Amino acid sequence: MLAPDRDQDVALARRNAPTFGVRPDDPTLLRSLRDFTSRYGWRAYALPVLVVITVLALMTAGGTKQPAGRSHPAPNAAGRPAPPTASGNIALKSDQPGSGARDTVLAAEALPAGADYTKVGAGTFHVLPGNGPAVGAGKVRRYAVEVENGISGIDLTQYARQVQTVLSDLRSWPGHGGVALQRVDAGVIDFHVTLVSSMTVRKLCGYDIPIETSCFAQTDPASGAPINRVVLNDARWVRGDASYVGDLNAYRTYLINHEDGHALGHQHAHQCLPGGLAPVMMQQTYGLKSAATGKLCQANPWPFPAGTAGTPGAEQPDTPQNSEIQIKNN
Repeated sequence: MLAPDRDQDVALARRNAPTFGVRPDDPTLLRSLRDFTSRYGWRAYALPVLVVITVLALMTAGGTKQPAGRSHPAPNAAGRPAPPTASGNIALKSDQPGSGARDTVLAAEALPAGADYTKVGAGTFHVLPGNGPAVGAGKVRRYAVEVENGISGIDLTQYARQVQTVLSDLRSWPGHGGVALQRVDAGVIDFHVTLVSSMTVRKLCGYDIPIETSCFAQTDPASGAPINRVVLNDARWVRGDASYVGDLNAYRTYLINHEDGHALGHQHAHQCLPGGLAPVMMQQTYGLKSAATGKLCQANPWPFPAGTAGTPGAEQPDTPQNSEIQIKNN
């Protein structure tokens, strides 16, 4: 009679025999197994273990290999991937002069390649349901997350979640005192974060510079009534910007933080932060060149990126001399 542990091993082998094409009720199976274990002793049990270890080692070695030509940015001080470095040659995104740009849709090549987006919405808006705790210290500013009726092709649950997640992050505006932000869907609302079709953006933000952009609209241009609306262009939400090529999520984060910065009273910034990152209030959609030095800043989506001094950056009124789009054209 086999020892109890050998009996268990033989029973296990019989249960697994169909995997190897052997019938479990084959009368020669048990005898063959006994002969094998009697002949080789402990080696009979070591052999399958070594086979398994070898297979696992090969699988592990294959799983760590990265595709050729791909690289990942080095993590920053917080352990997150570093912001992408902007290209020094970013094509200007504008219509041809004299094309009646205010009333026409920008050509597809004026934006990075990507999915289609809604050009014309209904011009009315609805609040996406959702509430959250106040985040930060200071005066509580309550915001609602909205979308223009008629927009399609965008995951609105993901959109609302990203707005709330960004504005609850301590690298965003609530992270360094002075203001707390809270998402609400009813009651007192201080400002609205609204995803808007590209043609409605032109009505709310103007179109002096023929580029798909976003804005903070304090009043309705038609009626003059206060609306306090952060206007996020769906063209940019879907396609992003050349400064953030390859990282649409980071550009959306920048878009939220920049335009909500205006809702909180922040002006534009036009100089790189110490270390070279762009301040979030720089018009990074237009360009990344510092008005002070003429050098390119690195794209940065956060007001208070981890481990960076001088945040959120010096803010100044816009002038022709410090405009990112003017600097890029010169």
